[in-house]
Amino acid sequence: MLSNTTRLLIIHALCHLAMIVYFDLSYFLMSFLWWQWIAASAIASGYHRYYSHNSFETGKWYEHYVNILGMFANPGPVLTWASAHKQHHRHADQEKDPHSYIHKGWFACYTNTWGWDANIERIHTKKLFRNKTVMFYYRYYFHIITAIMATLYLIHPVLFTYVFAVPVVLAFHGYGIINILGHRGGKPRNSVLANILTAGEGWHKYHHERSKDWKNGNKWWQWDFAGLWIRAIKHN
Repeated sequence: MLSNTTRLLIIHALCHLAMIVYFDLSYFLMSFLWWQWIAASAIASGYHRYYSHNSFETGKWYEHYVNILGMFANPGPVLTWASAHKQHHRHADQEKDPHSYIHKGWFACYTNTWGWDANIERIHTKKLFRNKTVMFYYRYYFHIITAIMATLYLIHPVLFTYVFAVPVVLAFHGYGIINILGHRGGKPRNSVLANILTAGEGWHKYHHERSKDWKNGNKWWQWDFAGLWIRAIKHN
């Protein structure tokens, strides 16, 4: 049986191919805006700040929203993504960091092939294992995402490309850039390019200093689209 990492990489490859075959600049620009919404409302705020750092509280509806919409970026199940990210913070830029640029090399960190030999400590999965919503979407992640892909492609290949494939490609490169530029020289760094591609995740130095903060960046010019979304939905 293929590992989850291999299945995720196959989907990434198919999405890159679709974008090349059906590329259209005007559609791409519209799809980039769609990706910004996915990134801000499901990945940066959901997978990252809600599940990985418990930075804010909101209604139960949000868990289903994150798990379903997040699939349009193909990050893998919340269980594995958030667990790996928790360990990344616990051992940042050290040997046990699952995607350390220093220890794993730039290629593995950029392409997510670090997942093939990731060893995630149980302490980072315990709380997530107790969450029934997280476990449901973990078990059925590839069933659901396959159904999404097939439905969109059967309606029209261009619909599949710009509703699903382009956001997946942008997520792949956006978070790959964070893994590299966000940890240059073995220290957390800010990256404007990463911030543009990930709707507010590029202020990586600030995030490592204040990982429990639901917003990212402390300067007026440090744009954080995800933080605006969280402000609108969080419980005070």
